[in-house]
Amino acid sequence: SWLVGIDGEMRAEGTKPDGRPWTIAHEKPTPGEREILGVLELSGAAVATSGSYRHQRQVAGRAVSHTMDPFRGAPLENDLAAVTVLSETCMAADAWATALMVRGASEGPALARRLGLAALFVQTDGKVVSTWPCR
Repeated sequence: SWLVGIDGEMRAEGTKPDGRPWTIAHEKPTPGEREILGVLELSGAAVATSGSYRHQRQVAGRAVSHTMDPFRGAPLENDLAAVTVLSETCMAADAWATALMVRGASEGPALARRLGLAALFVQTDGKVVSTWPCR
């Protein structure tokens, strides 16, 4: 049993010594704050989050995302604050979290459902959309 975090991604294998899954706090995507939005339970899975709320740059007095929108060739501007993806590997979870973040609040969940991805979308207005059962 182990839990490993790699540059923003985590992989959990097995269970904790008491037999329960590993618990990971899912952060509320609020710039400059550290508050828990919810808790994920992991065993034999990886998780990664892509968001526009932490790694921002100030340009002309305005915060811009570090993620680039390949369709516009400019920093990402959409209605998502963060996307979290569960997958078998950290690499896949990270890649899909970023790709779904770029797709936005309407296209992202539709793509995740079509591909059978377990994803959690947090919109800038605080609304949460999930493509997997959450408790």
